[in-house]
Amino acid sequence: MALSDKYDQFYRTDGQAQRINDYPILKWPRNRVEAIVAVEGTGESIMDIGCGDGSLLYQFRNRYSHLIGLEYSAERLRQAEANLAALKFTPVQGSAEDMSQLVDNSVDRIITADVIEHIPDVYAASHEMFRVLKPGGWLVINTPNIAFIKKRLVLALGRFPSTSQPNEGLGSDVLFDGGHLHYFTYRSLRLVLERAGFQMVRPMGFGRFGVFHNLKPSLTSGGVQWVAKKPA
Repeated sequence: MALSDKYDQFYRTDGQAQRINDYPILKWPRNRVEAIVAVEGTGESIMDIGCGDGSLLYQFRNRYSHLIGLEYSAERLRQAEANLAALKFTPVQGSAEDMSQLVDNSVDRIITADVIEHIPDVYAASHEMFRVLKPGGWLVINTPNIAFIKKRLVLALGRFPSTSQPNEGLGSDVLFDGGHLHYFTYRSLRLVLERAGFQMVRPMGFGRFGVFHNLKPSLTSGGVQWVAKKPA
């Protein structure tokens, strides 16, 4: 079975338009979607890398006039098209490692939630994000935090600190650990982005205990989130 088929099977959808709820804009976001939405700013175009069913892009429908969704799974992309049919939405099937369908300096903002850990070549993907983003544009990216205190305790007990599936990543018989290939800390993700040319704006922590997750996010946040920009 091809990897794309496994993703279609793992993220199976019905292809019918679904109701999408609005997420609140919070000072202290509680999860990865709220953390992406909480970052200020408006513009003309926004692209979600790994857009899934389009629910994250939907949150930006009043802040950006053109929504672009890049998705590896054809099945999930069809779901996004159904969910965003009433909006100006451009679907793009493919990988972040090669976004040749998109021209240089063409997108105001790139968002991506829990996706970079799935991408085989993170260097190619980060350079492609830099290329597509307009000068002065922002990248808002998050991924599970392998240095989260809970993960450290699991590792100390001699178990693999998986970030998607239970039982040390064996919770699914389709994709090991939900297809996660890489594991990041705040520092390692920053270094990858800086290597591509990004200028770091700020880190953000998130979780259900509010401000606590921003006291020392490298330890207390379940996810790594960075806001970065392409120099003008």
